Amino acid sequence: MNQRFIPSETSTPFNPWDREALWQAFQNQRQFTRQLVAELSEAVLCAQPHPLYSPVGWHLGHIGYTEAFWLLPESSGVSDRDRYWYAADGRPKAERQHLPPRGQLLDYLAEIRQKTGDRLYSLSDEQWQREVRLWWWILQHEAQHSETMQMVLAMQGIFTTLPPLLSSPQSWQRIAAGSYVIGSEDLLALDNEQPVQSVELLPFMIDAAPLTWREFLTFVEAGGYQRREWWSSSGWEWREAEGITAPFYPVPEDLDLPMWGLSFYEAEAYGHFQGKRLPSEREWEIAAQQGLLNQGYVWEWTQSPFAPYPEFQSYPYRGYSAPYFDGKHFVLKGGSHWTRPILKRPSFRNWYSRTTREVFAGARYVQLEALPIESEA
Repeated sequence: MNQRFIPSETSTPFNPWDREALWQAFQNQRQFTRQLVAELSEAVLCAQPHPLYSPVGWHLGHIGYTEAFWLLPESSGVSDRDRYWYAADGRPKAERQHLPPRGQLLDYLAEIRQKTGDRLYSLSDEQWQREVRLWWWILQHEAQHSETMQMVLAMQGIFTTLPPLLSSPQSWQRIAAGSYVIGSEDLLALDNEQPVQSVELLPFMIDAAPLTWREFLTFVEAGGYQRREWWSSSGWEWREAEGITAPFYPVPEDLDLPMWGLSFYEAEAYGHFQGKRLPSEREWEIAAQQGLLNQGYVWEWTQSPFAPYPEFQSYPYRGYSAPYFDGKHFVLKGGSHWTRPILKRPSFRNWYSRTTREVFAGARYVQLEALPIESEA
């Protein structure tokens, strides 16, 4: 039976088919979610600092709504009001600043959690076998939204914590040519991670650590936002249209922190500036499998469009991954300092459009001369 590490801050081995292990993971994540909002003012809870992102308080309601929608029977699940207020396709984002007070939102979460807990332990073994993947999916859904909540806070100048400094000198890791396996068929794997597949790679060299603020500022000081030669055509068009002249987030005091708030286009331009390129997602994943990457500081852009693996099957609904297989969204790997442990695995695929700057995203690079850009076909 598959053994993994419990998706919390501990390293206790657990069996993902064990209801107690799942319930403990549910409780660990909910404690983290509640702690995120415990000291926030109502104004911060309802603030919408960016038109594409919902307020922190809305995410609380959405977490509860989604848990009820998928895990509770129809008779005790969600109301039409809940659906309108907290479903992703409910109220327009511009109207989501109008929210119940924090106590009411937390009571809503607690009421749903009580019902889901009761149902979890009332499931027959046969029902549990059918539903177990869905329960782990719901846990990961909350984990993803807890990071989005921290992004919304960061856009207001509120950082829950900062990642550690990258004080070691930059070095490269070499990966040999060969046949490798990527993807996952683990019980926790999301639909876009499946199925596993074999890929062939040429040898390449990849950064041991992600880009720092200090390193990126050399690009800024060299006129990186004004010099066309380092940008792709579409990247330069975006930069000019949006008037982008500096990083999205304010420069921190400690320049040896990993760079975050970087769009794909900015990450790509910096690579050109240094004579390097972004890795493909398969290169990144294989290097991570071998334990060669300093991980967990920031999400890291790859040069790979977000696309389905062969024999892809949507889960738990078609709209989760499939609509983003549009050639406009690119894969990020690794997880950030603000990402929950359950999501940090080499096979996990995050995705955003190339213009997105608000995410806790940076980059690491491969040497151009070590490996030409390979086909993702």
